[in-house]
Amino acid sequence: MDQPGMVSSTGIAKLAGVGRAAVSNWRRRYADFPQPVAGTATSPAFDLAAVERWLSSQGKLPAASAPERIWREIEAASGGPDLAGALWLAGTSLFARWADAEGGAELLSPDRLAGVVRRVHPVAADLLAKGMPEAWSPREQAVLAAVERLEADEEPAVVFEQLYQQYLSARGSASDYMTPAGVARLMLQLAGPVGSVMDAACGTGSLVAQAVVAGGGAPVQCFAQDLDATAARITQVRLLFAHRLAGAGGPPSIVRVGDSLRADAFPGQLVDAVVSNPPFGLHDWGHDQLAYDQRWAFGGLPPRTEPELAWVQDALAHLEPGGLAVLLMPPAAASRSAGRRIRGELLRRGALRAVIGLPAGLLPSTSIGLHIWILRRPAGGEQPSHMLVVDTASAPDGRKVDLAAVTDTAVDAWRAFDREPAAFGEQSGVSRAVPVIELLDEDIDVSPARHLPADVGPELDAADLLAARDDLVRHLASLERSIPRFVEGGESSLASARRASLEELTRSGSLVIHRRLLRSGAEDAPANAPAVTGVDVVRCAAPSGSAPADAVSVEAGDVLVPSLGRALIARVATDEQVGARLGPSLRAIRADPQVLDPWFLAGVLSAGENAREAARTSSTMRDVMRVNVKRLQVPVLPLEDQKRYGEAFRRLAEFEAVLARASDEGRELARGLSDALSSGVLAPEPGE
Repeated sequence: MDQPGMVSSTGIAKLAGVGRAAVSNWRRRYADFPQPVAGTATSPAFDLAAVERWLSSQGKLPAASAPERIWREIEAASGGPDLAGALWLAGTSLFARWADAEGGAELLSPDRLAGVVRRVHPVAADLLAKGMPEAWSPREQAVLAAVERLEADEEPAVVFEQLYQQYLSARGSASDYMTPAGVARLMLQLAGPVGSVMDAACGTGSLVAQAVVAGGGAPVQCFAQDLDATAARITQVRLLFAHRLAGAGGPPSIVRVGDSLRADAFPGQLVDAVVSNPPFGLHDWGHDQLAYDQRWAFGGLPPRTEPELAWVQDALAHLEPGGLAVLLMPPAAASRSAGRRIRGELLRRGALRAVIGLPAGLLPSTSIGLHIWILRRPAGGEQPSHMLVVDTASAPDGRKVDLAAVTDTAVDAWRAFDREPAAFGEQSGVSRAVPVIELLDEDIDVSPARHLPADVGPELDAADLLAARDDLVRHLASLERSIPRFVEGGESSLASARRASLEELTRSGSLVIHRRLLRSGAEDAPANAPAVTGVDVVRCAAPSGSAPADAVSVEAGDVLVPSLGRALIARVATDEQVGARLGPSLRAIRADPQVLDPWFLAGVLSAGENAREAARTSSTMRDVMRVNVKRLQVPVLPLEDQKRYGEAFRRLAEFEAVLARASDEGRELARGLSDALSSGVLAPEPGE
C-alpha cells in the first residue's frame, strides 16, 4: 500500500473470506461500494475503514477477534516486505504495555518505548532500539495506534502470538525463516531438558521460543543469532513474551544480528544444547576467510561445497562436554563424497550419535525429506561403538505424514539407544544401532535407508499370478473399446478461437483458483483429514495425503493442477477425490458451470500451447517445473461446443487411466512372473 489505512482488492477478499472475483463483482453490482482512493486502474487501493463499514452493512464482514482486527490495520499500513518490521514493532509495543501496566494510553515515542523494555531487559532494548527511527513514520504510527486500541483485558502475549500466526499466513510459502511447531517440538524432545540452548540461525525464533516453553517454568537461557536483523528482532520479542509467560528466573536470553559462521556473536559461549535449522546450500559461507578458525576441530576446515558441515562444527564448538546438538540437515550431507573426511572424524571420535530420516513435506520451504543429526561433544575418553539410524520416512502408515507417530518413533528410539547403545539392536526395520566400524567404509554414508534392511516382497503364489495374467489380458483387450474416434479437424472453431488466461477468467468471475494455505506455529491444526496430493492427481488415485479438517475441500467438477511436477497436468477430480482436502502444491480450479465445462477446461489446460509455454516460462528446480497457473490460456467457445470437446477429452482421460493401470499391473505382473520362474513356483508350458 502507498499509504497507511489502505487496502487492495486482495486485502478486501481476505477481509470478507472470498475470492478476488467476488470483490470485482461487488464493485460492478453495487453503486455504493467504496471508490478507490489511491493506486492505479489495474491495482486500486481503497480506504480500509470505508470498506469495513460497507462490508459490515452488507453482512459480508465475518466476526473478527481483537488480534484479527489489529492485523487488518497492520497489513493495510505495512503491506509486502514491511510486514515483518510492523510485526516486531507491534510486539514491542504490546510487551511495553504488559511490562508497564501503570503507563498511560498515549503513543510512546521511540525513546520511551525502548526505555520501557530496557527496564526489563537492557540487551533486548539495544537490539530493538537499533531498528527504531528518531520519530515514527505514518506507517509506524498506524501500527502502534492499532495496538493501543486493544482492550485492557486482552492478554498481550496471546495477541502477539496470534499476530505472528497471521504474519506467517500472509507470507505463505515465503515463510522460510521459521521451523514448524511440530518439528520444533520433535527436535527439543530429542535434546531433552536443558538449562541453556543456542540457535546460530534462529530465523524468527521458533526453536528457542519453544525451548523456553518446553522448560515448564524452569529457567532456560537462550542464545540466538541471525543474519536478518528483522527476523532477529521478531525472535527477541517472542523470547521476551516466552520468558514472561514462563515466569522463570535466571539470566536473560540474548539475540544478536550477524553471520554466525563469519562473525560468531558468542565466541567461547558453551551451552547444554544447540538446536538449529540452519540454511542449506550456501555458496558463499566464508570458506576463504575461515581457514584458521578454531571451530574446525573435527576433520579440519569443511570443503567449500559442504557448508552444512560447517554448521555441525560450529554447533559442537558451543557445547559443554557431553552436551547435545540437534540439527535439521539436508539428506545430501549424509552421503556427499566431499564430506567423507569430516563424517569419518565425527564417527571415530564419537560425536555423531544418530541420524533420523524424516518424511517429505514437513517444512513449507522444501518438499524433500530432511534428516535430523544428533551430535554429542565428547566428554572424557568415551568411544561409542555404535551410531543410531532411524527412518521414519518409510515407517508404516504409507505416504501419510503423521507427525505425532514420527515423533514417538524417533524419540523412543533415541532414548532407548542413548540408555544402552550396544543392546539396542534393530527395531522392526525402522531403526538400528549400526556399528561404527561398519560405517567407516569407502563412502562413509550415514543415510538411514542405506543401513536398514530392504522391504521384503509378498510371498509368491502360483494361482494368484496366473489369475493376474488372465485379468491383464482382458484389461488390454478393453483398450481398443475405450479410445474415442476422431475426424480431421480442418478449420475448426477451436483453432481460431480467442484465448483468455485463467487470470482474466478469475477477474471476470468465471472461475476461482483455490490453494491450500500453509500453516505453522505454536497451534498447528491436526492434519487428520484425507487430502489429495499432486501424485494422486497424476495417477488418478484416491487421496493419500492428510490436511487440517478446515482446509479447502475438493468439489465435484474441480480441475486439479499440480503446481510442481515434471510436466503440466490438469485433471477433473475423480469421485474418490471429491470431498477430500486440497494438498500442498496443488491448485483447484473451480469454474462456473454456466460458463466453462470442466472436462474441456482440463483438456485444453494440459495440452498444446499451454504445456509448451509452461515448460518455457516456469521456474525450474533441476527436472521439476513450477507452473504459474494463472498464465495458462483457455480458448473462448460457446458452452455447447465446449461440452462436445469436453466429452472427447473425458474419454481420452479414461483411455489414459486404463492404459496407465494396465502399464502398472503389467510391470508388477512381469516382476512377479519373473521371480516365480526363477524360484520354481512357475514353469514354462511344454513347447513354449
